Amino acid sequence: CGIEPGRQVAYKPLLDEAIKLADHKPEFCVIHQRPELMADMVEGRDLDWLSVASHDTPHPCVPVKATDPLYVLYTSGTTGQPKGIVRDNGGHAVALKWSMKHIYNVEPGDVFWAASDIGWVVGHSYILYGPLLHGCTTVLFEGKPVGTPDPGTYWRVISEHGVKSFFTAPTAIRAIR
Repeated sequence: CGIEPGRQVAYKPLLDEAIKLADHKPEFCVIHQRPELMADMVEGRDLDWLSVASHDTPHPCVPVKATDPLYVLYTSGTTGQPKGIVRDNGGHAVALKWSMKHIYNVEPGDVFWAASDIGWVVGHSYILYGPLLHGCTTVLFEGKPVGTPDPGTYWRVISEHGVKSFFTAPTAIRAIR
């Protein structure tokens, strides 16, 4: 489930329905169960995250071409049908690595926090790839600037985790009063 101010969002039924409609169905789905809203698991397909993570083993890195796709994110569809935007490995990684030092002023070992939605390009780029490519610790935060649980949440996260550089939208700061 997702946790929003004052409610939980049941994502698992949406996932199950999407898989029913899909031409290409995954063999397995790894599900992180939350005590706030436990998901119904599909036997033989759904795996519990904690169980899987407790049995993980490292795998060697696999070489890829700089032009191989890194990820695909879909636009919101405000100007028509949503479009899949493909980011490649090489160019995107170089730009993100460069920006961490020269725009966000962080060094390897520093803590960086991009308070964004991980499903948006900013979140995808600066919650995951940028900080990790640069050797930083990244904060993965679920919540809003207010209401999860209160307007002081962002400042507590910054203090508790020693965030050196914080990246968020001006609208998030305006929401905190």
